[in-house]
Amino acid sequence: MYNVLLIDDEYMILAGLKKIIDWNSLGFEVVATAENAMEGLSILEKQPIDFVLTDVTMPEMNGLEFIEVAQKQYPHFEFMILSGYQEFDYLKSGIQLGAVNYLMKPVNKTELITSLETVKKRLDHQYEQKNQQEIFQEILFSQWLNEELDEPSEEELLEKLGSKQRRILLVQLPREAEKTVKEWLVKTKEPYYYQRNYGKLLLYVLLLEEQTVAGFCRLVETCFSEQEWLISIGEETKEVEKIPESFHQAKDNLQLHQFYGEQKQQIIYADQHVANEQVIDFSNFNRVLQSGQLEAAQKMVTDFFEQFQRAVMTPEDIRHLSFLLFMDIQREFVRLEDDEYLHGIQQINQAKSVQDLHHLLLALLKEQQNQKKYSLNVEKVLGILHEHYHEPLTLKEVSEDLHLNVMYLGQLFKKETKKSFSSYLNHLRMEQAKWLLLHSNQNINEISNEIGYNNTTYFSKLFKKIVGQSPTEYRENQGKSEGVLSK
Repeated sequence: MYNVLLIDDEYMILAGLKKIIDWNSLGFEVVATAENAMEGLSILEKQPIDFVLTDVTMPEMNGLEFIEVAQKQYPHFEFMILSGYQEFDYLKSGIQLGAVNYLMKPVNKTELITSLETVKKRLDHQYEQKNQQEIFQEILFSQWLNEELDEPSEEELLEKLGSKQRRILLVQLPREAEKTVKEWLVKTKEPYYYQRNYGKLLLYVLLLEEQTVAGFCRLVETCFSEQEWLISIGEETKEVEKIPESFHQAKDNLQLHQFYGEQKQQIIYADQHVANEQVIDFSNFNRVLQSGQLEAAQKMVTDFFEQFQRAVMTPEDIRHLSFLLFMDIQREFVRLEDDEYLHGIQQINQAKSVQDLHHLLLALLKEQQNQKKYSLNVEKVLGILHEHYHEPLTLKEVSEDLHLNVMYLGQLFKKETKKSFSSYLNHLRMEQAKWLLLHSNQNINEISNEIGYNNTTYFSKLFKKIVGQSPTEYRENQGKSEGVLSK
């Protein structure tokens, strides 16, 4: 029997879903119901759930937000979406979180049974392939790539990875490819990967040693020559701290390819888009976004478009770069919902002039300036972070202090601040480190300890990743320019 969780804010619908079919005869047992997403997250914490059937429209957190949060901690459950909206067809075609099906209210009994038969087949296969240790490692690997892993766990993972030439691969394949890929991963003993279900497709994120990349690509080309597939490959690196950056690069390239709807079978390398990206300073634009300088970001966008026009770039090149800028803004400002994101993509694709693209990006940035201030719970978290940043802090401990669900609080914090809890804490500590480097005579080890890092090497690597210079370089360069410190 597979455990089922039903979520809907209408009690009568929950009662109807439990009675509409004989769940047990299909291999399922409804073990829990919830009237909102937060209650659903609490249930997931307490007991194993294999299948979730959730409404879309609920207070505080909608069904799609719930699935996105829950999948980060429990990536292997299957789910279906209930919708009473007239925009159901748009949801069905546009949102690709991996639902087995989208059901309109009132639920069609035959369609529900057919969908559950598909769910059971997928779960049967999934549990044949997985064991708990693999699942735990997949979760850690996913959190690390998305920069959501706490310091002790990250140190442990980095130690296991060691220094080897590796590449990140994002691989989009049909569902029937799962067995072939699994057998290859076992044979080659490649332990660092995870997969996500997207309807009829699978997305694999693989960290492969350099010598095995070509072999995997040949496997896909040979075994799936008659089907659609995409492989996006990040830059080769021996420095483990650069792997998450390579992941985001490969992810952007995959999204870009999907945006243009190009060939249905293609291997995309990270350097394919380098020439265009050199036209603008992406790194500086990202830093401005991360620091919340929205007026400066708007000015930069205007300067970019002036550069585009002076260079007499083709419409497609400008559309391409507009899409990359849009992805940077979307990634930084997670207030964008799925439908807003998809609408933005559609506007870029349909824009008839360079002015349309320019105005679209400016409007997106201006919209962020009008957003309301932080909610009470997020304000409480920020107060704790700013007061206790020098102490060991984890999201789990803070959520317990505030008597809130850890996954809900993490999603709420990221949605409002545009950074994960750990990322915000790291950036906060780095700002204090920069001040100490310029206004004190403490050495690097002392500063590291003072802002909450016991491992000086980890602090130095993180500082360089966030600031762009090592602590020593920052002290020397900034100290000279500001005349603050003399060594």
